[in-house]
Amino acid sequence: MNEIKTKLINAVKNDLTPSLGVTEPGAIAYAASCAARALGGSVKRVSVRLNSGIYKNSFTCTVPGTDGMGCALAAALGAVCGKPERRLMATEDASEADIAEAEQLVARGLAVSELASISPDILIEAEVETELGKASATVKGRHDRLTELVVNGVKTLSEADDTSVITDETAVSSFSLKDILDCVEEASDIEFLDEAVNMDMELYAEGRRRGLMPLTDARRSDGDSAELTAERITCGAIEARVRGAAAPAMAITGSGSHGILSMLPIHGAALCIGADKDVERRSLLLSALITKYIKELSGLLSTACGCVLAGGTGAALGLTYLYSKHGEKSVSRGELASRLTNALNSMAASVTGMICHGGNTGCSLKAAVGVNMAFAAARMAQNGFGAECIHGILGKTPEETMRNMGRIARDMLPVESTVVDIMRCK
Repeated sequence: MNEIKTKLINAVKNDLTPSLGVTEPGAIAYAASCAARALGGSVKRVSVRLNSGIYKNSFTCTVPGTDGMGCALAAALGAVCGKPERRLMATEDASEADIAEAEQLVARGLAVSELASISPDILIEAEVETELGKASATVKGRHDRLTELVVNGVKTLSEADDTSVITDETAVSSFSLKDILDCVEEASDIEFLDEAVNMDMELYAEGRRRGLMPLTDARRSDGDSAELTAERITCGAIEARVRGAAAPAMAITGSGSHGILSMLPIHGAALCIGADKDVERRSLLLSALITKYIKELSGLLSTACGCVLAGGTGAALGLTYLYSKHGEKSVSRGELASRLTNALNSMAASVTGMICHGGNTGCSLKAAVGVNMAFAAARMAQNGFGAECIHGILGKTPEETMRNMGRIARDMLPVESTVVDIMRCK
């Protein structure tokens, strides 16, 4: 078990990455910054070719620190002032002069973006031109995975040099729910999860300071119940993120919103019920592992809303664990596994199929659905109920159910063309 536990904990620890703004504009800025840094000189022109997921998610996202949005502005800012060593935080130190220069490149048609392919796999090809020539950078497979760098026709980095590819041996989805639960129960040294929660809560606070309130705040939400608290902080942090608040989120599977939705509902509930910190951390670990499990099967940029599908399902199982361990003298591991399976089935039966139409304020509305359903699934599981596996896409085992969720998300790809066509006509 020790080897499995180590692999699973490291899978989460190594995946958690600070990300400024929505991850896709951050990845575009990172790619452009890699090309610009390698070439040197003053930026004259920048262009990016993107797969549909990157293009869609960046289309109407505010670029952090600016009042503008979109793929071209992210590329221009990354080329003008990006620091590639900061990866998804490349433009954190952008000055007003840097922003003005990037905006001018866009206004003059010297910063452009192009849809290259309809694909769930991450692909960004950035080309920068200065008085010293041209350089191109390719980011592929992961938001911060630089696979190729070419400077004035000379290749200085190739995909063959990369060693960060996930193998079957290191994939969370190669393990069983039992393995994951055993890891959660026996894990030690998981205090690193506190950093993720603290970072996301600081993002929420920054959004509040800037008045970036989610649409869900418009409904009556008096009181401080666990569910309302969880919805408020989760949707608030996601709203701040998509509207360009100058504070990072802790991304998991390359997405800040996945990180927020998989973590903050559990944190909000733990605060309200006074849960033990160790129980909260174990609940967070479970949520992160389930989120990664589903994302490995669905693809990093599926047509389905991965935030709710993966992050929301992770939160549901995390909440089930939290409530099972809080206030009950003892719950057998078998009973706990049964409750987690019920929660998983309820999420699979309800939220599978929700589409993603880019990073925008609709994300916080979807997150509200995810939070509310996660609490409903956890409550039902506590009482021994969940959607029955005989129905629909549910499998005979939790692993089969998650595989089916991933398959549905991947097979929704034809819808991606329709979504992108609608966006390009706006």
